[in-house]
Amino acid sequence: MTSQERILKTIKGEKTDRVPIYAPSITGMIINPAGIPIVHNVAYLLRDGVPDTDGWIIQDSNYLEIVKLAEEKCEKVWTYEFPAFDRRFLLTPREFIKVAQIKENNGSLLITYQLQTPNGGLEYICEKQKNVSTVWDRKPLIEDKKDVEKILSVPYEFEPPDVEDFFKYQNRIEQKGGLMYTFISTPMVCVSQLFQFEKFLMWCIAEKSTILRLIETAFERIYEQLEYLLQHGVYPIFHFGGSEQATTPMMSPKFYDEFVVKYDGRFFDLVHRYDGYVAVHCHGRVRSILDKLVNMGVDVLDPVEAPPSGDIGIGEAKRKAKGRIALVGNIQFRDMEACNPEKIDEKVREAICSGGKEKFILATTAGPLSPVSSRLRKNYIQFIEAGIKYGRFE
Repeated sequence: MTSQERILKTIKGEKTDRVPIYAPSITGMIINPAGIPIVHNVAYLLRDGVPDTDGWIIQDSNYLEIVKLAEEKCEKVWTYEFPAFDRRFLLTPREFIKVAQIKENNGSLLITYQLQTPNGGLEYICEKQKNVSTVWDRKPLIEDKKDVEKILSVPYEFEPPDVEDFFKYQNRIEQKGGLMYTFISTPMVCVSQLFQFEKFLMWCIAEKSTILRLIETAFERIYEQLEYLLQHGVYPIFHFGGSEQATTPMMSPKFYDEFVVKYDGRFFDLVHRYDGYVAVHCHGRVRSILDKLVNMGVDVLDPVEAPPSGDIGIGEAKRKAKGRIALVGNIQFRDMEACNPEKIDEKVREAICSGGKEKFILATTAGPLSPVSSRLRKNYIQFIEAGIKYGRFE
């Protein structure tokens, strides 16, 4: 059975040979390149004069051993991101954004972006550390309500995404029996990214109408882009940022309804209208929103974290979902770093067998963002071997 068949049958609740295995992770990086040249898109922000491919990914022998084993035994899956869905500037047209400065500081790069608007300039600064495959926000784009008016003053015109590049890679991975995910940032994710996070949470109460205005703007722009992709044959799985910023304890379920369900549900309906599948990535506490996700029509949810990072064990989550949604998880990445292989074997067995094997995909809650230790390499090997051992359907 190919990866594509195994994954899609699992999502639909049909019989497979074994539980699918995502390794190293479904989010943030390539799970399995399947012979495709490794291109690690840390952020499309970094394309202007800053390499977005970290050397460790193609040089680290421990990581490459994991990738080789995954190529042989796990699912061939690649998450594709369209530049148009970059979450950091409210989908503002690129012609208004430029890199103003790239400054090296103790092995890190501080990248300053300037956004030119009819009402004045805005500035965003992020940090990219050498051989660490992520970025950190150092100065948010929006500090006050004047900045909100600035970003909303930029004229917006729809620019069709380049679907040919997507199809090029999709064809290559499908020739190997693999499957493409398409990652989409949601309105809540885009808007929260504009602020320092504590200020964003305060504004959701004190400046609620402003936050909703920004969310509406992001929604309209994302919807138009998403509809274009669907109309032009992008398929089959759309992987949405799950707006974990709006889960408890940051926000109440009522706020989740107002800021997330109202908007994301319309994306999911659109995807289903074109016979696509909806996957949602949401760290943290999902117990209070699991039924909401099911009711919105989510087909796949990851990474379903157990306490203390989350608030629901995988067995309970399976029982609560009642087969209405495929669950992905839930081996904590910190356990992959800290435990021994025997403990990883035990955790994999529990994840697969607790609550039933059906509609379940084995995965870690995150993937490596920097060179891989020998311990992590050994644990990934055990993770994969245990997944095959315990995941078979007799």
